[in-house]
Amino acid sequence: MSFKTPYCFSLLLLIAFITSSLHGEVSKSHTETKIIERIAESLFPKQTITAWGETDYQKNVIRQYKKIKEAVNSSDADLIIVSKNLSQNLSSNTVIITTEYEFLKKNERVIGAFFWQKGRPNLLFLRPRMEKANISLGHEFNRYIEDEL
Repeated sequence: MSFKTPYCFSLLLLIAFITSSLHGEVSKSHTETKIIERIAESLFPKQTITAWGETDYQKNVIRQYKKIKEAVNSSDADLIIVSKNLSQNLSSNTVIITTEYEFLKKNERVIGAFFWQKGRPNLLFLRPRMEKANISLGHEFNRYIEDEL
């Protein structure tokens, strides 16, 4: 019986670790959904929004929001969330945000970024790119809008 106690303890620790990890992912996903929701509502007030995500995770975040319809492909979307790749055949009206700061730096079509840094969500929008695309956000986002990187 003495060898079962460490086994049970190890199993209990493993279950606790998995549970806390899953809770962290659910919280992160919920936070991302809420932030994307607020951005979309601000960009497209009083309008049904179609959004497309590059990754399965981004698509799942989009599906969680009731007012956003998931676009079948990027060329049909009002809002696109990307990490690494951007299709060239997009409408000039398409709003593009990224989940990677480096991708924001590299691609002029991307107006802003939502990314995690040190376990915290970060938002950043670039005023010149927004003005060029004739896009505005509500006043609640003013503190996240910068003139340059």
